[in-house]
Formats: sequence, structure tokens, C-alpha cells
Amino acid sequence: MKNTVKLISLIMTAALLFGIAGCRNDKVDIRELQKNKGVMLEIRGNPQEAMPLEDYQAVCFRMVQTVYYDGTAYNADSLNTPGIKMTDEDYLKIYNFCIDNIKNNKFSNYSEDVCDGDTYTFTYYDVNGNPTVIYDGYCYDNKELQDIKEIISNYSLDGCYEA
Repeated sequence: MKNTVKLISLIMTAALLFGIAGCRNDKVDIRELQKNKGVMLEIRGNPQEAMPLEDYQAVCFRMVQTVYYDGTAYNADSLNTPGIKMTDEDYLKIYNFCIDNIKNNKFSNYSEDVCDGDTYTFTYYDVNGNPTVIYDGYCYDNKELQDIKEIISNYSLDGCYEA
């Protein structure tokens, strides 16, 4: 009887572990994903303080960060530089951030009690170009949102872009 219980426990444990390992399909084929065209994530900043229209338009131009499916990150800058190729690690962080937040709608009830500064709109585009807003608002206190902005900022050539 004791051996039977041990055997059943061992079989159940093995089945559980096999089931967990077998069901995980987290592997993303980066090269396949990068064959897609177009924007994956766009972060657009919107200043909330009063200013002349010309200043507002100039500031808004500088407050756009874009990650393309081909793995290129672009930070709008005064040099009009083309995008810079991201590392696979950073690319996957951005992609997983987008997919996880689309699935979980994590930021649907998130907001910060701030009255000035800049708001940001994080928009994910699927491989067909369909947009989904992940978050729209202030993000000073949210580490995950700040980390995503910072990753993209690291690919700025002019050194002036601030996350």
C-alpha cells in the first residue's frame, strides 16, 4: 500500500511538471517577429502646461518614441536620425510588455494624481497595424512604464532625450 501511494504521488508529480512545462509557449521567435512591418509600440508625450501653440508643437515632436517590429527604436530628435537597432533582450522586453498588457489590461484602472507635467500615451500596434492603447496618462510613479520609456530612450543618438 505504501509503495502504491508513493508511485501514484510520483506519477502525479511527473504529470503536473510535464503539463506545466508542456503548456508553456513563451518562446518568441524574434527573427520571425521582426519580419513584420510597421510600428509595434509608440509612446507619445503630451505636455500639460500652458504654452504658445508653436512651442507646444515643437515639444510634442520631441516627445515621440517608437519601436518598430523590425527591432528599430526611434526617438524623435533634432538630428532626424534614423532608428537604432535594439538588442534582442530590449526588444523582447518591449514586446512582452505590450503582449502582457494587452492580455491583462493591467493599466485600465491606473492613474496618478498629478496636475501638470507630461502625460504619455502608450499605443501597441498588432502585426496588422491595429492600435490598442495600453495606457494614457501620467506615469511618474509607475516603474514598469518608466522602464519601458527608459529602454527606448537608450537608443537616442543626440543624447538629449529624457525618459
